[in-house]
Amino acid sequence: MPRLRLLAWLALLLPVVACEDPASDLGSDLLASGQEPEVRPVKPTLFSSMPFADITGQEPAGQELRVLAGTVDDPLLGSVAVTGHIDFDAGFSGTGPAVTGAALRLRRTYAYGDTTSMLTVALHDILEDWTATRAKADTMLVLGPEITTHTFLSTDTVVVIPMPMTWVDTYADTLRHAQVDSLFHGLALAPLSGQSVLGFNSTGTSLQVHTAADTTDFDFQKALTTTSRLAEPTLPENRVAIQDGAGPGVRIEFDLTELDSQPINGAVFLVYADTLAMQEAPMDFVRPIIQELQMVAVRDEGALAILVGEATMSEEGIFVFSGSEMAAFFYRVLFGLEEYQYLELRVPVLENSINGLLLHNAASTEYAPELRLILGS
Repeated sequence: MPRLRLLAWLALLLPVVACEDPASDLGSDLLASGQEPEVRPVKPTLFSSMPFADITGQEPAGQELRVLAGTVDDPLLGSVAVTGHIDFDAGFSGTGPAVTGAALRLRRTYAYGDTTSMLTVALHDILEDWTATRAKADTMLVLGPEITTHTFLSTDTVVVIPMPMTWVDTYADTLRHAQVDSLFHGLALAPLSGQSVLGFNSTGTSLQVHTAADTTDFDFQKALTTTSRLAEPTLPENRVAIQDGAGPGVRIEFDLTELDSQPINGAVFLVYADTLAMQEAPMDFVRPIIQELQMVAVRDEGALAILVGEATMSEEGIFVFSGSEMAAFFYRVLFGLEEYQYLELRVPVLENSINGLLLHNAASTEYAPELRLILGS
């Protein structure tokens, strides 16, 4: 990396905001004092793909919800099957009129895979109450038998799936009941065939319940997308993959023993993406690229991870993790004040997707990831 660019980043990093702990002297302004900072590059001892079950459950918190469904065989990132689960708000105020029909209306806002393909899904009842908050992509919900199947184009922006009258007759009283929220637990869309994974957003997606006089929308209330990997990625040499929702993530380890108790004034972690390989795809095949990453510290598999840093990919395909929180984290690690098992790169929990990313690994000759610690005195 050009020396001037690195010094520009250092100028932004220093001084670092002080903390109420032994890391409080992170704010030494070396640049302002005329001293050129000493930068210690540290290569990861491990930078490899690892299985990862992403958080894909979503409930209203003022944000748009999205559920995915479909199956795709990506020649680069492997094969994934995706099932979407949706629950709905009560539609009627009090006891509704007699139900004459119903349909699931889906508004497509996302596509991954062959946009010319047909997608066939099966609808199932979700038979038990479920919680979407912090639910992961490997969550198993209890589903009933197949209700119906429906085939549609991957480019369709609105998909309407009529519910068979046998289902309508079975659920007519339930849908009209004042406690419908506790009696009806939603629908699952399971893929049967196709070469695309599609996303459906909460605005414009509803269970439409018809009566003799009107149509009432039961609105999209909560979502869970579950994924199953059918084939692993086939990657170029010295690359690792990340895939949102489906996994994998990337596990990172450093050997920092030589720097024990060494004060630092900043930290920059550089990760390089291979955007050219991501753009090589069959005709009409869409493969959205991950633009944002988080670096987290995993203490143990059951606990919440610690957010160490966040980065957005630059136009040159570089993720630059930096900032006062990251510097303070590594300071605490070097002084034995922070313990963790390993670091991991993840995709922020935003709208559900299976967007992918290729990164150069530690064996890459030109673009290996590198931690740069700015040493203090």
